[in-house]
Amino acid sequence: MIWIIIGLVLVIAVLVYALFYQIKGNKDQAGEQETLLRDYQRRVDEQQQLLEDYRSLQKNFENVGQGYEQALDLYDKMEENSRKLEERNAFLEKQNADMQKESANNSEAMRTSKEALQQIVQKMTKELEKMDATAAAPLSGLVYSIQDINDMGSEAAIERNDNVVAEEVAKLAVAESAVDQCQYFSFQLTVSPQAASMLQTNVRQAAHALALVLDNAKKFTTDGSVTLTVDADLQESKITYAVEDTGMGVPANEAERIFEPFVKLNSYFDGQGLGLTFARSIARRLGGELVLDTANTAKGARFVMTLPM
Repeated sequence: MIWIIIGLVLVIAVLVYALFYQIKGNKDQAGEQETLLRDYQRRVDEQQQLLEDYRSLQKNFENVGQGYEQALDLYDKMEENSRKLEERNAFLEKQNADMQKESANNSEAMRTSKEALQQIVQKMTKELEKMDATAAAPLSGLVYSIQDINDMGSEAAIERNDNVVAEEVAKLAVAESAVDQCQYFSFQLTVSPQAASMLQTNVRQAAHALALVLDNAKKFTTDGSVTLTVDADLQESKITYAVEDTGMGVPANEAERIFEPFVKLNSYFDGQGLGLTFARSIARRLGGELVLDTANTAKGARFVMTLPM
């Protein structure tokens, strides 16, 4: 009986031992499976990350490809614009060279024409000098009108080689402008005692400048009077010629503009708007000045031309 019990104990012990190792084996196997599962999951995650990285790289590559294509397009456009710009610059350079050549030709032609015209004027002037000054005055006006156009824009000083009484310039200007022959207004020449001084100037040029001012007064005065007053400022050593009229007058804000070339305040009157421009130019080249008296309150306009004594 005891041996049976001992046998049963041994069998149970063997079974227990076998069960223990089976359980331990199952537990180890479960651990290994869990480790394998975790490793598998890790590999899956790594694969997923690699896939995402690949997709990101692919997207970046596509963006880079698009950017590269855009860069190529921009480069092509820049090349095209650069080519057009070079063509435009070449065209402008050629045009500029042609214009400079044409300008040089025109300048030379103008210089030649001015010289030829100057020679003609000098010959006509010499012929006029042989005539009586009063009789030659109207013709002098025509000659000096040609001279005015030829000298337009010039600032060269005019030689003052004539010594005359200031009244002589006024008389020549009156004769040239024929302002005293008008029937629709009265004319008066007034010479102050101080104006009996000698004046060193170019008498014909000075008379012509004053004649242009008188002609302007004659043109814009339809009735009333035109007055030429000759005076002298002995302290400042200058002769003053004041031309006053009862015409339409000049607004004070136009006092300088009327001396600009081709400016006409009234288009109903004849002329090119150059008379006062030429008159001021001559007066300044003689060392004097011509201005509109903006302080004048009387009807019409008052112009004052001064020349050094």
